[in-house]
Amino acid sequence: MTEIVMNQAELAAEIAARLREEVAAAVKAQSVGVATGAPAAEDGGSFGDFLKCVATNDVQRLRAVYKSAKALDETTGAGGGFLVPTQFEERIRAVGAPMLFDQLVAAGRGPLMLRTNAAELALPVLEQDQAPNVESSALVGGVRLIWREQSADVAESEPKFEQRIFRPHSADAYVAAATELITDAPQALEDTLVSLFGRAYAVLKARVMLRGTGVGQPRGIVGHPASISVTRATGGTQVENDTNTILQMIQRLLPGSATAVWIAHPFWRSRLMATRLSETLLYTVNGQSLVYGDTLAGIPIAYSEHLPTVTSAGSLVLADLSYYAMVERAAFSVAFSEHARFLKRQSVWLFGVRIDGAPLVNAPLILADGAGNNTVSPFVEIAAGS
Repeated sequence: MTEIVMNQAELAAEIAARLREEVAAAVKAQSVGVATGAPAAEDGGSFGDFLKCVATNDVQRLRAVYKSAKALDETTGAGGGFLVPTQFEERIRAVGAPMLFDQLVAAGRGPLMLRTNAAELALPVLEQDQAPNVESSALVGGVRLIWREQSADVAESEPKFEQRIFRPHSADAYVAAATELITDAPQALEDTLVSLFGRAYAVLKARVMLRGTGVGQPRGIVGHPASISVTRATGGTQVENDTNTILQMIQRLLPGSATAVWIAHPFWRSRLMATRLSETLLYTVNGQSLVYGDTLAGIPIAYSEHLPTVTSAGSLVLADLSYYAMVERAAFSVAFSEHARFLKRQSVWLFGVRIDGAPLVNAPLILADGAGNNTVSPFVEIAAGS
């Protein structure tokens, strides 16, 4: 008798489970509580669907499926935007892989990249711009090992630190699209917006790293007080002058800069390819890319349209970018308005990022050779000239 009761209980449980499945299937088939055509929550959604949820202010789905919250802070206003989910943010970042900034980072020759959730980030850095003791080096912030006799007191030798404050600045991309397209085919926008924003962000980082003003945006290396300007050689042929200038730039580079890279305006390429020592060319072509890959005097060279023209100061730079820090606010944000361009029947997407950056040295470093005025730097740039 006991065995029969157990079988009945199991049968009842099985019937109840089947009923729950059928009810769930019926609810799903009728799309009760779900926007028509939207992907199921369990599939993780898509970036196109995420944008449509932002446009329709579907806060419930944004929280349930995308774990996205309002980016309410001092820069987004009362409404704020929504934070882009991590999986889509990484996809946006990946678009910049073929571009200069990301290629330098991937090759281990880019800047120090940091992310923070805070409004500012304080970095302790060595004070390296003071004249060092002849038995030490500016590279180690004045620390030195001091000789002493047996049983004598140890002399003081402390590093000198200073605090560098990074406060990520806001930068936004404004993209307008037809209202009908957003309503009827949000997926069609996905690849376009991902590509546009991803490339724009990669361009922004390269631009400010090189020529940022430091006013409401990161500070770039061109024209920075830590950068050494090398006067162009004269008195010889163009090839001889360019070769001598390049050698002078290498001489002023911080010793031990194993991750240094040349960055040049694209129109420098033909002139640099002609430079030589005796019969040996300084330039080596390693690929078809005009972005990154060739070498000049054994150091990789990259090209950027964001440097000034060939005859201008800073059109050719030799840099160890490990002495440059870029700080990103942890997440992108996206906001939507259907009113900004109402008469054109267009709606507007506003993508936002927050970054800051600056060199980690304030001035050229003084060599410990006793002269007191021989300087080197992780950033060397060419002066204006022909």
